[in-house]
Amino acid sequence: MEKLSIVKRDVKGIKEEIEKKKQETSEPIQIPNRIRSAVKDAFINGQQISLSWNCSKRFMDEENLEMTDFIRKSIQGIAPDENIDVINAAIKRYFTSQKEAANRQRKNKTESHKKRQATYERKKEKLKRRSMSIEKKSGWSKEKKAKVSNFLKLQEAHKYMSSDEEVDDGFLSHPYSWESEEWRRIKDSLDKKFLETCPPRSKRLLAKRTRGSVREQEPPKVDITHSWVIDES
Repeated sequence: MEKLSIVKRDVKGIKEEIEKKKQETSEPIQIPNRIRSAVKDAFINGQQISLSWNCSKRFMDEENLEMTDFIRKSIQGIAPDENIDVINAAIKRYFTSQKEAANRQRKNKTESHKKRQATYERKKEKLKRRSMSIEKKSGWSKEKKAKVSNFLKLQEAHKYMSSDEEVDDGFLSHPYSWESEEWRRIKDSLDKKFLETCPPRSKRLLAKRTRGSVREQEPPKVDITHSWVIDES
């Protein structure tokens, strides 16, 4: 507790100095490359002894005091004549870069999750449309309807629907490399039947889908009764 109190007092003094300097000049502080590198090295060393920054806070906030003070003292140890304002500015700039990197990573994860979720929803909807169209295929035998229906009722059936890629004017549908010709013909037939009977709005949306290139994927492990969907050639 005593150590943390000392750190708090030191940081409070630094904060006051920073605010004072802000009022004195608006000129950006020039940070030598050796100080930039030293801050980065000190940060890595701090991580090795379990120190860290919470990038949702400010670098001078209480939760970040130990790492900030560790870096500051490390720089003062190797560059005792360096101006404290330069050191503080270097630490703040490096903290900002870490915060921006964390925000980018979080944003990328969010975007990646959104894309995966959108793909999942499109595949589920595609499965639903095809399942609904089976009974409308008047030219199919009961045996064929049962065969296709049983495959589409598999728990993981949505995974076997072709992958759609969003483009400027709609979607590119990428069939999988493992698909048999029979399965592709059946998919096309079910999709065509759905278009014949679906509402105008759905028809407009589906009309924006075109077939793209084949997407490489390992064949699914299905029961022998469903092996007809796999290209054995």
